[in-house]
Amino acid sequence: MASGKHVTLIQNNADEITRRLCKDLLGRDETRSYHRLNQDVVYERAYGVYSRLDLWLKGSRTHASEIRDFFVRQGKMRYREGIPLHEEIMVLLLIKRHLWLFILDTNFFDSTYELQEELRFNNRVVLFFDRVIYYVTTGYETEMLEAGKGR
Repeated sequence: MASGKHVTLIQNNADEITRRLCKDLLGRDETRSYHRLNQDVVYERAYGVYSRLDLWLKGSRTHASEIRDFFVRQGKMRYREGIPLHEEIMVLLLIKRHLWLFILDTNFFDSTYELQEELRFNNRVVLFFDRVIYYVTTGYETEMLEAGKGR
């Protein structure tokens, strides 16, 4: 479980982090499929990832299956929308990156203890995004296989 300090930082700044991310995401060649989407849709998708990260960081095991199911559904939806899997994975990597850029910008830690706490937090975030990428890929590939059977 992450410290309450981290959870509070994300909760209090999710809007700012998401806005920064969207600006970057909508200007990259690696995420060009997202350029055709309404900016509000892009914002809501990114914000939804941060919301689930918040649940994950609170350490609630009851939300683990909810998180898995949500991201499997997201993978299926991205396939149906015609968003290439590599672009969706890049979006998730950018979401993680912008969280860290924000934390670094805030000078969140200034002691050895806080640095150690930060490393534990980093491990939780990395594990979350590793699982999210796996779940999205699973959903995407499942939907792709189902679509192939219908031909």
